[in-house]
Amino acid sequence: MRTGVLSKDNIIDYLNDNFINTWIENAELGRTGSLQDPIAKRRKREGTTFNTSHALARTIMKGWVKGSPVDCFIISHDFELMGSVDFNEFLDNMQKPEDEPVAYMQFLKDSLEGKRPGLGDIILTPEQPSQEVIDTYVTSKMAHENYTVIGVDTTAYNEGGTLTVDIRVGKDDAIGLFYLLDGYKKIPTEKVPEGMDPTKWHSQESDEFKNALDALAQSWGIFPGKTGRITYNFDKGQLFKLCATGDQWGGVGGINAFHAKITVEEGEMESLENNETEESKDTTRELHIVLNKENQTQQVLDIFRSPGSGYQDYNVINIDTTVFEDGGVLNIEIEVGGAEPAGSFDLYDEDDQLPTEGIPDALASAWGVLPCETDRITHEFEKGKVFKLGATGDWFSDKGNINA
Repeated sequence: MRTGVLSKDNIIDYLNDNFINTWIENAELGRTGSLQDPIAKRRKREGTTFNTSHALARTIMKGWVKGSPVDCFIISHDFELMGSVDFNEFLDNMQKPEDEPVAYMQFLKDSLEGKRPGLGDIILTPEQPSQEVIDTYVTSKMAHENYTVIGVDTTAYNEGGTLTVDIRVGKDDAIGLFYLLDGYKKIPTEKVPEGMDPTKWHSQESDEFKNALDALAQSWGIFPGKTGRITYNFDKGQLFKLCATGDQWGGVGGINAFHAKITVEEGEMESLENNETEESKDTTRELHIVLNKENQTQQVLDIFRSPGSGYQDYNVINIDTTVFEDGGVLNIEIEVGGAEPAGSFDLYDEDDQLPTEGIPDALASAWGVLPCETDRITHEFEKGKVFKLGATGDWFSDKGNINA
């Protein structure tokens, strides 16, 4: 970068005028697995610490791109990720070196304008009015300390419409709170709004809290395994933020996954209760993805927990390959998060009864995938069918520990 975009005077001036510029090594935040132990020993020897729970460190780690040695992040003063670019991918997309400064300057400007470049936001159009997303949220020690944010772009709907978000929360312990904000509104933080009782701000439930939050719509208190819905009528297409966090009432420290189907219907629909939650008609329904010739790859983010030695406690992802009537090869690339437990992953047929204890008799497996490490499951099949991918913690981690 120093000999490329960062050697251009106009970019240097723009950065100095609009940003506080800094950098940090990936290894210091624990991203490089092989260096975690040496760095820990060095810090112990030198008597130094590195607080990876700081809001800035958390934002950086949340924005990491798999396999990217250099990430460029734009972060607000409230520690909200405003833009991200995998610099290797950025260079690969440039046809000529002279295109790089123009594209990088556009990235900087788009970030400041709230367009959230590179963050994988959902873009809805009349041609593609519905998309689905899978992510996780945590219940922090203090309310508003950590939000999962999904940008939703509806600007293609000039005549407005109705935005509907159907939410299903995973089966772990953390209760979910979901807010729909205007795309340019700041994410709530631990800082209590001026003139407000701190206990009411941190309660996440009082009328004073609702007024201070100023959400367009919300769905509160979605219990594990249950569903909720957010609806919002808008007059003209705009940018939104869907924010997810854990409910303090359910206890701090919990993590859970959620699945959200986000849809726009043109024209105004009858508004539903914003905070409506409903019991699932099928509380045992598992995550389901469909692969076909137009969409041969999908990504899933989910969690798993350690079951204790000798047991299995699967989170299950159904993988539908039935469209591939002549068979094929199913490749599953797995990346385990940075929490304590290692993960074990087993692939089964749709009709297989998943075991709850003992050594699994699976079609294919990847066992003992360490934190921050990757592995792969490969399975050749003669005719398309539905497979089950079971994810669980390994037998050597403390029972109940969670990782992603």
